[in-house]
Amino acid sequence: MTSELEREYRKELFKLMQENPDLPVVPFVNIEVVAGDGFGKWMGSWGSARVDEYLIPARDWEPVIFKSGNYDVSDILEKYLSYEEFDELPDAPSEWLKLYDALPWKKAIIVDITLPE
Repeated sequence: MTSELEREYRKELFKLMQENPDLPVVPFVNIEVVAGDGFGKWMGSWGSARVDEYLIPARDWEPVIFKSGNYDVSDILEKYLSYEEFDELPDAPSEWLKLYDALPWKKAIIVDITLPE
């Protein structure tokens, strides 16, 4: 039996997919779902969905960054710009936002995969 909450999450996901047919649907799995590396598959549940933009991590061990997140812009720029580009940042933080927006953001429908009920 599907819970009311999961039905609402799926309804929102389907609505976003219909409204944005050209966007990929990208699942993001909560770390609690993956209990270890001893199995090939883990069971999860549909969580909330939203349209957002994300950056592939600059380094393998770093998390994915969402544009809607509350990040320090200079920290993000330091990770994605070369040393020379970062050293040449203008003094005006308003100019940093232009560089931040110009990073290789990928727009998608983001779906959170959570622990099963």
